[in-house]
Amino acid sequence: MSRKINVYNATVIFALAVAVLFIKYEMGNRQYLTQNEIQWLNEQDSIVYAANENAPPLRFVDDKDNQYKGVVVDYMNQLSLELGVDIQTVPMKWEDALESLKSGETHICDMFVNEERSRYYLFTDPIYNLRTVLLARMTAGTENKGISSMTIATEKGDYANTYLEEHYPQANLVYTRNVEEGLDLFMEGTVDAVVGDEPLITYLLVERGQNNNSEYNIQVIYEEEVVLAVAKTKPELVSILNKAIGQINKKGQLEKIQQKWFGISTPLITNRTDAELVDNIILSVAAALIVFTVILLNNMSLKRQVKKRTSELEANRNELRTIFDGITEYMVVVDENKKILNANKSFIDFLGLSRELIEGEDCTGYLDRFCEDCSGCMVEETLSGQKTIKNECMCGNEIYEISFQLLRGAENAVLITIKNITIEKISRNQMLQTNKMIAVGQLAAGMAHEIRNPLGIIRTQSYLLRLCDKIDETMSKSLDFIDSSVNRAGTIIENILSFSRLSGNEKELVNLPKAIEKILEMHNDIIKKENIKVSFVSSIQEELRLSAESIEHIVLNLVSNSVDAMEEGGELNISADIENNSIVIRVSDTGCGIEEENLGNIFNPFFTTKELGKGTGLGLFIVYSEVEKIGGKIQVSSKVGQGTTFEITIPMERNADIDGTI
Repeated sequence: MSRKINVYNATVIFALAVAVLFIKYEMGNRQYLTQNEIQWLNEQDSIVYAANENAPPLRFVDDKDNQYKGVVVDYMNQLSLELGVDIQTVPMKWEDALESLKSGETHICDMFVNEERSRYYLFTDPIYNLRTVLLARMTAGTENKGISSMTIATEKGDYANTYLEEHYPQANLVYTRNVEEGLDLFMEGTVDAVVGDEPLITYLLVERGQNNNSEYNIQVIYEEEVVLAVAKTKPELVSILNKAIGQINKKGQLEKIQQKWFGISTPLITNRTDAELVDNIILSVAAALIVFTVILLNNMSLKRQVKKRTSELEANRNELRTIFDGITEYMVVVDENKKILNANKSFIDFLGLSRELIEGEDCTGYLDRFCEDCSGCMVEETLSGQKTIKNECMCGNEIYEISFQLLRGAENAVLITIKNITIEKISRNQMLQTNKMIAVGQLAAGMAHEIRNPLGIIRTQSYLLRLCDKIDETMSKSLDFIDSSVNRAGTIIENILSFSRLSGNEKELVNLPKAIEKILEMHNDIIKKENIKVSFVSSIQEELRLSAESIEHIVLNLVSNSVDAMEEGGELNISADIENNSIVIRVSDTGCGIEEENLGNIFNPFFTTKELGKGTGLGLFIVYSEVEKIGGKIQVSSKVGQGTTFEITIPMERNADIDGTI
């Protein structure tokens, strides 16, 4: 026992020692500047950063407030905070920025490294990676041979010039003051392509609304590390900046700056410095040692954990019972003899019995309303096939999904789950119907537009024929028939287009009588075919604030329902009036009527008395749902053999309600 305690103590001491060493290393690493470097910084009045004045979003002068902004400018501000010195940011033309750095007038600038620049500047560790791209037209071709034959706009003094001269010596380079000027030449067609940093090219294309132009092709020509170039008059600054860059990378400041400008969290910098690698290695070793220590401690306390776990399992068992009883779906567990082993509270409450009364009883007497036939018992099929079985069934006016699956951890036990899927079924069918109607509407609108053109030609030709002096009375009557038919066809087309342009559920000013008349015109052919006389009266003259789509669904389904009820013809009477500050719409027919015992079910989903294939049982359910959605009420009265009347009452909102006045 004493030996175990000694091992335990030694392990704890070792883990603490590793943690203390790691903390000391981190604290020492934060004090990264030497006294000489701090003194040198204090002796400087300021450090001047100068770079391109027009390379958004990396660095640019904002026209709105005339401030120098961008990713790199923010990075310079972060360096200033990290070092505790003033870093001035000065916008210049790119070639001027290079010259001022070379002469020592300015002190730092971010750039790519090449052999020529190494003669004039000192360089820090990389601060980020940057891709340079070539923007050309798709027809121009961007393979090596194509680039060599192009006229390419490129910024004077840019690193890309050296790259293009080396890799594409035959290309004709046109030097510009900045990339924006080069892009203007490209869009005017003066040059075949323009070269620039990827963020800048993307920014300028978005600004001009050309970022999705399918005629443009962007090709990455190289990706290089960007460093801070330091004037050779300030060699002490290189090591100071390298240390500050390492601290900024460790804190993830560059990622935050990029997220501000690009809206993404992927870091620009992908390379890690040696110091960061050492930090990561030390951190990994320390973490591994701590994990190893924890494992040892866990093994030593295994017996205590077993005892504790036993009590937890008992608590979990009680918790599982609570969860099992809290599930809203009905759940029953039966054995191979179909005896009920367990049931959750939802099923017990559904039966109106206690758990003690049904446990051990045959499931047949309690599941018969969900299982149609016990001769092909799905419990037996689940046990014999060792698979999960699902089925759907009707219980009253609701649809249930009943599933049978083997209960894990129990021998020859089946878990039966009964879920009410009525709403899901309705939603799925409504979505299918909606998609179908959208497709039909789009098709109808397209056809209407196509038919308009020949109708215009017919109308024009009829007009020209009437100008002829040789028109007799017979021909004039024929032209009258043609004009009448063209006008009728034009009206139908306008109704179809209006139907296809219906808005969503937003309320708008609606001329209710005209809206109902348009719906009737759309049914005109079938109404005539079925020999139905239609009467529509309305005393409403003002525009009302309504959901146009809801009214369309309500009237359309009621009219369709009435037409279906009058297979041998009849009368369809519709009225729309304002009564007691409410809109009242009545739709009456002289059809077959509805049985009294069915009146309470007609608004239930999937209820229909029509022949198979002639109805979905959703029409009146949609009417009821739309009426409820707009805060209205619906009543129905019917007599078999005489007809049916639907009365919809909708709270009225007048034109003045739109601006909140009365």
